[in-house]
Amino acid sequence: MSVQQAEGERPVVAVFRTALFNATERFIQEQAASLTRWRPILVGLERKGEILPELREGMILPANVAERLAFAATGRGGAVEAKLRKARPQLLHAHFGTDGLKMLALARALKLPLITHLRGYDVTLTRAALIASGRPTWSRYALQRGRLMQSGTLFLAVSDALRKQAIALGYPAARTRTHYNGVDLDRFQPGKRPREPGTVLHVGRLVEKKGTADLIAALAGLTGVRLVVIGEGPLRAQLQRQAGALGVKAQFLGPQPVDEVATWMRRATLLAAPSVRARDGDAEGLPNVVVEGAACGIPVVATRHSGIPEAVEDGETGYMVKEGDRAALAARIGALLDGADLRREMGFAARALAVERFDRARQAERLEAIYDEVAGIERES
Repeated sequence: MSVQQAEGERPVVAVFRTALFNATERFIQEQAASLTRWRPILVGLERKGEILPELREGMILPANVAERLAFAATGRGGAVEAKLRKARPQLLHAHFGTDGLKMLALARALKLPLITHLRGYDVTLTRAALIASGRPTWSRYALQRGRLMQSGTLFLAVSDALRKQAIALGYPAARTRTHYNGVDLDRFQPGKRPREPGTVLHVGRLVEKKGTADLIAALAGLTGVRLVVIGEGPLRAQLQRQAGALGVKAQFLGPQPVDEVATWMRRATLLAAPSVRARDGDAEGLPNVVVEGAACGIPVVATRHSGIPEAVEDGETGYMVKEGDRAALAARIGALLDGADLRREMGFAARALAVERFDRARQAERLEAIYDEVAGIERES
């Protein structure tokens, strides 16, 4: 049944993530903060990182550790459920399939629709890898995700490629759609100063699927190149040793604030995103860094991996190569390093693509239209 929404009244969406937030999940907060017609309330089981100031009001967390453990086990009860009932949300929006499964019981108890955003590992990791991870939440998801597929109201995949994989996994095609994260076009925009010659930028968590080892190997055959790596992860020490052994001049800067990432995207000559499918099946949805780079007008050399082809037009905004093809990666990087006019043309085209397809404000409008539809809200004209 449709509900008439009064002018000026903002319905509430409860945005759930177990940990508010992991360092690499800035995009979830920024998506929530971009809403204008809906009021987001963050719901989680622990506060783990910095929260955007505009999202701190009304944040819902368990009252103590015992309550957190109880809620994690049952998905019900305690201060979380009590405060959520008082907030009177009109829908729940969980991020990653693992958290969607965790919110099923509460959605049923509150008689609320549940939207689950599918973002990568929750679709691409094999069942065996999820179970072998040692994480109880992942193991439970591997064994019980059929319940989520059956009972979840709607599923949003971050790329068309991930949507197709989700449907192949068993998510219902009629209830699984694509919705891009979007990018802040004001924060990520081209700079006015000349770019630093020979600087290759690579941004991401240092894990197998990012393809950093392939990038370092590709750069070993090029001269006058400096690699700047932003991000942290379990492979950092190994990758630093690889760079040293191959004579690749590399700076590993660790994690950096978002504005510093944007600054480097304006300074570097090109962005490299050579993602690969990891041995355990882990793969990207659509790396935010590729979209952010496009908004900054930096050409990218990337792989034909998951959703990346939706953000890179081969030969127009950058180049694409086969996963793991280090020779092709080196050749394309070399061509861009040697072609100032080519880089400039691709940079203009990349910015235009970001504006057309990934504008965060426009994506927020589309998300709110989905919220209206799922909650049965009719807006007064």
